[in-house]
Amino acid sequence: MNNNHFSLVNILFSSLVLLAAFVVLQPFLLSLLWAVVIAITTWPLHVQIKTMLGKREALAAMCSTLVVALTLAVPMVVLLVFAAEDVQSLVSFLIGANEKGAPVPVWLAKVPLGGEFLTAKWLQYLAVPNQLTDLFSAKLDYIQEMANSVLLEVASRVAKLFFALWALFFIYRDGDQLIRRVSLIGFKWLRNRWPSYAYHIPSAVRSAVNGLVLVGLAEGVVISLMLSFADVHSAVLLGALTAVLALVPLAGPLILALIGMFLFAQGSPLSGIYVFIFGTAVLMLADYVLRPRLIQSATALPFLAILFGIFGGIAAMGLLGLIIGPVVLVLFMVLLREAALDESVEMEF
Repeated sequence: MNNNHFSLVNILFSSLVLLAAFVVLQPFLLSLLWAVVIAITTWPLHVQIKTMLGKREALAAMCSTLVVALTLAVPMVVLLVFAAEDVQSLVSFLIGANEKGAPVPVWLAKVPLGGEFLTAKWLQYLAVPNQLTDLFSAKLDYIQEMANSVLLEVASRVAKLFFALWALFFIYRDGDQLIRRVSLIGFKWLRNRWPSYAYHIPSAVRSAVNGLVLVGLAEGVVISLMLSFADVHSAVLLGALTAVLALVPLAGPLILALIGMFLFAQGSPLSGIYVFIFGTAVLMLADYVLRPRLIQSATALPFLAILFGIFGGIAAMGLLGLIIGPVVLVLFMVLLREAALDESVEMEF
């Protein structure tokens, strides 16, 4: 057997191993990616914790994982509490409307673009007693199927979060060995090109996560306070929802426009205008100025490239793409710099 045959066998064997590993790990890939992203972002904090604990790897890894878990869990618990209160009040209202009927609010017909439609639906289902019972009994199978799918999705998200935290512990514990192994592989395959990529990837990931977490948290807090000041019901829940959906272009201003229209119909036109204009200004400032600036400060990417990385990443990979998108463009820019350097070296000859 000649060298070409040996090379072909090696390639086929390696490809089969990689394919088999992908098939086995595919259910956990998203959790592993989140664990790696969180580990890269919080690695300086983990190093400080490990130093404080006398470099006891397992204990430091446990403490760092607990810090991350609490940081993720506390906001989720707060949102769940507010969501539960809002759902409870909505259910109580629907039960009362089904038993006795609820008169159509005077302001509902004044809602721009949809007042007549909403009024007709209210008269059909809420103004007359027992209409919701007939509606729900007719669509019971659909409601049950939708509830099961929602529960399954929530359980899936919780399971992915658990696996991500579980993997995060081992990444913290064995992080130094993993870094050395990845560096060896990088030097073996990329040689002198590896240091440039190894330098840019962690800073790009940290800046993208900071842009996501810090800016998103600030958006949620400011918009929740604004809605609360305007006496909007479920201000915290709507503020968090607006901050999350603001990652989708024009989705955040659309929600604020809907809230503004309802306030306008309820006889508070100034509050409606205030919510739309001030809220949209906050979203535009956060999404198109602050978030790109935070990422640009550490990645040296052009402003337009950051926007393409954020929105293109979201379109391709969902929420994780908000982080991966700018990182991919950073690697692309490094590749272009390398190509320019290689070309200049060629031209000297």
